[in-house]
Amino acid sequence: MSSCPAKRFLVFFATLIFISSLLITGVGSIVSYAKDECKDIEGTSERTECYEKKEEDVQRKLNETQDKLSGVQNTIGNLSSDLSVATQQIIQTQASINEVRSELEAINETLNDLKGKLEDKINFRNKLVRNYSKKSALSDFELFLTSPDTQITTDGELANLTGFQYSIFVYAFNKATNEETIKIITSLNSEIRGYEEDKKQAEDIKNDLETAEASLVALKIDLDAKKAQAEKEASELAEKREGYEEELSDLQSKISALKYGSENGTVGDYEAPGAKTPDPPFKPAFAAFSYGAYTHYNGMSQYGAKGRADEGKSYKDIIKFYYKEDVSDKSDFPDEICVEGYGDMDFQEYLYGLAEMPSTWDEEALKAQAIAGRSYAYRRTRGGGCICTTQSCQVFSKSKSDNPPAAWKSAVDATENKIIGGSLDAPGYGWYSSTTGGYINNVGWDTNGKWPNDAYEKKAGSPWFRKSWYTKSYNDGNTCDHPHPWLGEEEMADIVNAYYVWTKGSSDEKVHVTPLTKDCWGGDPYSIEKMREKASKYGGGFNKVTSIKSSNITNGQTVTVTVQVDGVSRDLDGQIFKSVFNYRAPSYVAIRSRLFDFEKED
Repeated sequence: MSSCPAKRFLVFFATLIFISSLLITGVGSIVSYAKDECKDIEGTSERTECYEKKEEDVQRKLNETQDKLSGVQNTIGNLSSDLSVATQQIIQTQASINEVRSELEAINETLNDLKGKLEDKINFRNKLVRNYSKKSALSDFELFLTSPDTQITTDGELANLTGFQYSIFVYAFNKATNEETIKIITSLNSEIRGYEEDKKQAEDIKNDLETAEASLVALKIDLDAKKAQAEKEASELAEKREGYEEELSDLQSKISALKYGSENGTVGDYEAPGAKTPDPPFKPAFAAFSYGAYTHYNGMSQYGAKGRADEGKSYKDIIKFYYKEDVSDKSDFPDEICVEGYGDMDFQEYLYGLAEMPSTWDEEALKAQAIAGRSYAYRRTRGGGCICTTQSCQVFSKSKSDNPPAAWKSAVDATENKIIGGSLDAPGYGWYSSTTGGYINNVGWDTNGKWPNDAYEKKAGSPWFRKSWYTKSYNDGNTCDHPHPWLGEEEMADIVNAYYVWTKGSSDEKVHVTPLTKDCWGGDPYSIEKMREKASKYGGGFNKVTSIKSSNITNGQTVTVTVQVDGVSRDLDGQIFKSVFNYRAPSYVAIRSRLFDFEKED
């Protein structure tokens, strides 16, 4: 019985040593990100480059933070695994301890019972030893003198034995008695020694179990503490990662605004020349075409106003259509306006310097522009302050103000003190932009029949009414080594795959949805193969697009894009597709408006 607990303890102690080897230390670090220093840069190209560099830097920091977070998460995983093992071992060991304790209690009960019995046996052994040590055999002379009547049989009667016979009898008896006594004494000594050994081993096992149990509890406490520390570090890194992701998202939005036409834009003093879409250098090929560009979709379309004026509409008709209000004469209109960089200026002279519409256009369009410009400036400065001189407000040229073209000066003078009626706080009051694509918020379709062929902007010849974009901006011809808007079947499938990663993937995966042309974008884009692999987890993973179209256009927006890809048809959210297209398409290939469609060349 004494050897079984000892074996269990050896196994248990070996397990304890194994668990102790599982301790792991986590590491982590905290990073920070900078404020926006690009917003005050005046030039669009310079501001774009600033944001591009900042995006690349933030993305690098995000990747570094993610790597550190992954390392800490691995540490947590290992600690959790170790802690799980330790907990299971503690449970198993506790069960073994309880089992051994039960056995020890049984052993101790047995030992205590033996202790009582051994006391009698020890007394008996001691008595035997004393008697044995005192007893001696009779001499020959004593045997010769022994009388037969002193020899008693086992039944109490005398035996008629001679001295010699009695001597033989006594010898045999003593020999047997001595051997049995020695056996008894030896047995008692062995039993007593075994008891003492068992008692000591039981006490040793009990002490070892208590030590081992305390060590396991200390191990679990240590693992708990290390895991808690690693989780704290992971939480801090995750918070930093979220901050970088928010900053990256903000930078992506700003870059999108600068590169893909979300900034407000007007015609300016001179019309932009039209440009033919380049022929595709390969076939089959796909290109995305945007309706309108550089617009906020509010108020008056300048090319729409031109188209209406060309068809004989008056400036009052034009104002009425775009603002849903009549022209109003304001008798108390202010004489002066504060202009940034020039101070107070005569209001009419300020309007002479507006560089927002070519002076060669029809006079009714020019009058509508003068009223819109006056109304906007009045609304902007009615609470005090000065109006800026860039597209953030209205473009102002002091040289033009000093020497205004005759047609423009005539339009301003003819509409003096005239503004748009209604509330100055109405949506889009005084706003205008070059080309909306044929649909305006709070107005509807800007057509004289069916869109798109009967759209006034198309009739007026806007170069941005329907255009496929592949240059950096409307006034910057940089193409970043992609001098056409065409994409192949695999490239278009790659954008579809990016759509699935963007809409269903993790934030860690989304940051890799950037153009493969890193020379003009930077970043860390997935390869086509990697994007396909990632998308396959989310319902994508396509190889080739065979057709694509805008299947649902509602309220001036492409609502649904339908693609035929790898023999199946998929309907995608149009506005999300536009965003993903702009983030993934190579170089400066882009969709610049919320209303778009596609062409295929076979």
